[in-house]
Amino acid sequence: MNTLFSTLKLTSKHTLINRLAVAPMTTSQSNPDGTLSEDEIKWLERLASDNYGLVITCAAAISKKSIAFHNQLSVGTDDLLPSLTALANRLNKYKSKVVIQLCHAGSRAIPELTGTYAYSASSYSMPQLPNFVAPKELTIEQINEIIEDFANACQRVEKAGFAGIEFHGANGYLFTQFISKMTNLRNDEYGGSLENRSRFSREVVKACRNKVSKDFIIGFRISMENAWLETGLDIDENIKIINWLKEDGIDYIHISNMSFDVPSVKYPDKIALQYVCQNVNKELPVICAGSITTLENANKALEYGVSCVAFGRAAIGNADLPKYFEKGESLPFTTPFEIEILRKIAVSDTFIKYITAPGPLSSLKVIKQ
Repeated sequence: MNTLFSTLKLTSKHTLINRLAVAPMTTSQSNPDGTLSEDEIKWLERLASDNYGLVITCAAAISKKSIAFHNQLSVGTDDLLPSLTALANRLNKYKSKVVIQLCHAGSRAIPELTGTYAYSASSYSMPQLPNFVAPKELTIEQINEIIEDFANACQRVEKAGFAGIEFHGANGYLFTQFISKMTNLRNDEYGGSLENRSRFSREVVKACRNKVSKDFIIGFRISMENAWLETGLDIDENIKIINWLKEDGIDYIHISNMSFDVPSVKYPDKIALQYVCQNVNKELPVICAGSITTLENANKALEYGVSCVAFGRAAIGNADLPKYFEKGESLPFTTPFEIEILRKIAVSDTFIKYITAPGPLSSLKVIKQ
């Protein structure tokens, strides 16, 4: 049997039926107030019914102050618990384990949605972006408030009945802003040394672990090295952080790369993903995402040492992806996808509009009929 279709134990209660996951993808199809829309519900139910081992939702806001994009799902208040519970009950009919990704935008928060300034680990400038507005530095009191917001959101997700959560510690959001030497210019206990720059991430994980059961899945997604405008990240530093987070209570680490087989920035003769797998705690399951679109890609990632592979674009355009791979078959659809095909498999027009928008957030192209 292909290793992709062996089980993977994350906690004593939660074992994945296979080593295929759905990567967290922005959909921008929740309601403007952060409540679940029918489009988002149908989308998540389609993914759960496809029988991936793990389904990771879009990044969800943990509070009004944390909002990263328009029409973002929220888990920030107890008022949302009934609808989240109804969603969990609907998804738990299937074999997939579903976790909600928790996010704080930090400097990327949208003031018109949050009603306040954007805050980050520190104030910093990005002259390469003409319209960039420097964030304000978080106070210790604000940091503690955010840690509590994460813990409450985590507890809320468990109460709703989901299998777990994943922290969005990648792609330039608040966790990354604390870790990065480019964006963290603090001179107190949250800045400077690696121990200090990792303190926020570690305190969030520990606070959340203390609020939920030991069998509730806690994952952490992380960017390992510099990419695009995101600098100040070092692969060896992040490996240390991953191993510390394992001590603090995470159940898996999720490596975020543009491509799963890119060389390391620091070590050009090494595949970054393989280097990470060779150096993190061997007891910690590693999930990877990044341009994995074929069965061959997935098996190659396993050879690099990962425990589970995550699909984005391929999952959007192909219902029942695990079934094709289990049979050793190629996927029927590749980009560019036809809009009518997407509509038939619970991809809403709102989601289609988002993923086909020009610019760096565009994730795929479609054929318009």
